Amino acid sequence: MLSLIICSRDPEALRQVSNNVAVTIGVAYEIIAIDNSAGQYGICEAYNLGAKQAQYELLCFMHEDIRFHTSNWGLIVARLLKDESIGVLGVTGGQHQVAAPAPWWGCGLELCRENVLNVFEDGTRVMELRNPEQVPLTDVAVVDGMWMCCRRSLWEQFPFDSKTFVDFHFYDIDFCTEIFHQGKRICVTYEITLEHHSRGSINASWVHNALLYQEKRNNQLPFGVISLKKVQSVNIELKAYQAFVSLLMREKFSNAIIYKYLKMCWSKYYLHRDTLWLTKEWLKNNMLSFVS
Repeated sequence: MLSLIICSRDPEALRQVSNNVAVTIGVAYEIIAIDNSAGQYGICEAYNLGAKQAQYELLCFMHEDIRFHTSNWGLIVARLLKDESIGVLGVTGGQHQVAAPAPWWGCGLELCRENVLNVFEDGTRVMELRNPEQVPLTDVAVVDGMWMCCRRSLWEQFPFDSKTFVDFHFYDIDFCTEIFHQGKRICVTYEITLEHHSRGSINASWVHNALLYQEKRNNQLPFGVISLKKVQSVNIELKAYQAFVSLLMREKFSNAIIYKYLKMCWSKYYLHRDTLWLTKEWLKNNMLSFVS
């Protein structure tokens, strides 16, 4: 019934999630683990390779560092994906994907819809449950790629873009963007609870892929499932651009690209306090670089 596709780099993590699946899924399944211990594949390529091998119609693309807390979760996936209007199913995502280069939570926590237990390296466990509507299923713009399910027939039409995204970032956002604009729903289910043992890395590689995504999807951004008032939209975009500029500065990207996105901040709200601070820090760093 379900083909679970994992891009695996850690045999022990794969063993643990396989054992967890065996006692929780509740339906016929197969695990297709693409061995990426040598780092020879980007995640898009690995997922496409795995999906080609799948014998079942329902596909679950998932990380190997997750654990399921819900019994018979496979039955829930099968039931929900009988609805042809649903394209992608996940457990955490955002209702609005901003125009700025940003992760799915770039819309702000108010617009995030989540049902995941995050487990951090120090053992801290934080249950992220955001369901203000108190519903079992909700529509979002994109979901996090830690776990996302779709029908094989849909993946066959719109496989992961392994030519553009050769690393491990934006595969999920890009896939959801394509499916969303094909008229299908992207949904978060609150009937399935899982835990996730790592956080994505927001680094120079992430920036590179964010720029690739923005270039590819420029004419489709922003998009989402809710109508935003103009002031709310401007504030969300401004915060996303500010966060991106801060990241560019931290990762020491070129002045040209920092200036480009500082201008986007200025265009949203020229005298905003945080934008002024970023501008001051950028100028200060340039002066120090010039002096040295």
